Amino acid sequence: MFKKIFLGAAFMGLIALLVIGGIRRTQEKLTQTTTTGDHETDDNHDIDGETAVDEWQTVTATVSNVRANGLWLQLENGETIRLRQQPWAYAQTQGFSAQAGDTIRLTGYTNAGGFEVCTAHNLASGQKMRLRDENGRSLWGNDD
Repeated sequence: MFKKIFLGAAFMGLIALLVIGGIRRTQEKLTQTTTTGDHETDDNHDIDGETAVDEWQTVTATVSNVRANGLWLQLENGETIRLRQQPWAYAQTQGFSAQAGDTIRLTGYTNAGGFEVCTAHNLASGQKMRLRDENGRSLWGNDD
């Protein structure tokens, strides 16, 4: 009897910890994505049309992996950049392709989430593509 009560209490405590952890993580994620400075943001950029890009950067990377759900790029400093599902799918609709080992010149900017790719030039094939406009806003899924 005591064993059942003890196990039940331990199980309920574990469930409570998981629920509280999930709530905290969700609150933290919402806080990170909803406000930056004085403006509400969409995709880390100001809704009112002002640019959120502080400094443009050009870097060179080597394609380390190509899959249907993303493109993995290795920067010269060892950092990995990934073009995820939506931007990678958009790049492919522009006719952009890459193979492991290709050298890609990327132009973009750094934000809290890492390096955001705006343009890419595959030096091996000569293909170029744009993922973001001059203000850093994503071009994929823009119905405005």
